[in-house]
Amino acid sequence: MKDKRTHIDKLNTLLFGKDLRITEGEPFNKVYPFDFSSYYPEDDYISEQEVPTENIFDIRDFGADTAKHDNAECINSAIHAAAEVGGTVLVDGGDYVTTTVFMKSGVTLFIARGSALCANKTGEGYNHLGIIHADGCDNITLTGGGKVKGNGEYFGRKPLWDANQTEHPEVIDVIQMRRDARAQLRFAHPNKYGGPVYFRDCTNVKAHNFIIENAAHWSFRLDSCDGVDICDFVINNNRHTANADGFDISGSSNMSIDHCFVSTADDGICIKNAIWLGSKGEMHNITVRNCEVISCANAFKIGTETTYDISDILVEGCSFMMTDIYPGTVSGIAVESADGSKVSNVTARNIKMNRVTCPVFIRLCNRNRAAEVTAETANAVEFGKKREKASSADRDTFNMLGEVRDIHIENITATDAEIPIIVAGFRQKGITKYVEDVTLKNIDVTYAPYKEVYDKRAFIPEYSTVYPESWRFRNLPAYGIWARHVKGLKLLDYNCSPPRSTWKEKIITQDVI
Repeated sequence: MKDKRTHIDKLNTLLFGKDLRITEGEPFNKVYPFDFSSYYPEDDYISEQEVPTENIFDIRDFGADTAKHDNAECINSAIHAAAEVGGTVLVDGGDYVTTTVFMKSGVTLFIARGSALCANKTGEGYNHLGIIHADGCDNITLTGGGKVKGNGEYFGRKPLWDANQTEHPEVIDVIQMRRDARAQLRFAHPNKYGGPVYFRDCTNVKAHNFIIENAAHWSFRLDSCDGVDICDFVINNNRHTANADGFDISGSSNMSIDHCFVSTADDGICIKNAIWLGSKGEMHNITVRNCEVISCANAFKIGTETTYDISDILVEGCSFMMTDIYPGTVSGIAVESADGSKVSNVTARNIKMNRVTCPVFIRLCNRNRAAEVTAETANAVEFGKKREKASSADRDTFNMLGEVRDIHIENITATDAEIPIIVAGFRQKGITKYVEDVTLKNIDVTYAPYKEVYDKRAFIPEYSTVYPESWRFRNLPAYGIWARHVKGLKLLDYNCSPPRSTWKEKIITQDVI
């Protein structure tokens, strides 16, 4: 790889640097070495669990059989019977292929360790509701130590490359880094069924001692739920299945995610709150503790789909990392408002990171996506379809209303970082919107031991109307912190060891008040 980007290179990037997305080809089900992480501590999170002795409804008693092509009718019959008495549906004795099963209030779904509910390999029969779906339920539980298997490799196209990249190049170039990452992705085929678990408008949800494996899309989606307790939970996905997030929390409040392991292709733990996702208003009070996250995108993220307000978020005692493959995680902690949301009172502390390219990414921009998409069109590309023009709201409904403020990041140790911490508001049509009141305290960053490409630019664009991502800013002229359009930025006990190259400055601030 070249160690200097020439004017010709920059012109080619500007004119021809289009997004890589594979849009043709049949499903590609070969699993490459290192698609799944070699570090997989299942026994640290999942344990043998005794089956309850009262009100048990074994799906085999309702006709379920591991030889059947679809056990949904049998499982749904068991769930219906269990709902009459607040009972437990037992899945035991192997793997059961099923289309969507529908949870009911008061039901516990107990999948015994060594058993699973599995997606079929055609994608037919789901309507994007997932394998396990709950709508408007109260007091539901997932437990048992068993799995939901998504068979994710049957719903994506062949990646551009024939093998995964496992070695770091000699030179760090963010532009090439992003291209390398996307060349390894399996983009959606139209047969994609959805994700393994999708709960909507539910209250009092528990998910303990449970595994989601090899999702084709968002692994565990929680829309407009209230009162959610998740712990001792594992999500282990193919790290190159596009849009395979771990936990997706949209419009939901009063939630705890504790002692979970996530290894996935897209965002590990992601908080969203957008009108086109069905969100209805503000969300608050979400705690993430003691989790290990391996993500090819962002380990923990607020955004990008953000129209309604998000507040009172705590992330602590976690480990964010990348194993086996290159590039590393895009960002460790990403706090974003892109579509009009007021994001406030966010704390992240006592976090360890390794091979996370950008340790902290705090971003306010104005993509205003509600004026461009609906629930259907927003997900079109992810499900292998053509995106049509439509809108969820008038252009001015959320335009220029976004805020990011009161962000406290403390006690962060990051090794093998590759780009600086980024804190950025934006300037658009003569109006400047600032990120406000950010404290970075006791931050220790060790840079990756590689040379950085020489790539001085005359100016850094605002990128205010496009998808916000730390890699979007390309090769920045700082290696420690790059901040622009910020009010009230505090740096307390900040340390960053320099990279091998010397052309960058440690800290660059522009319009920081």
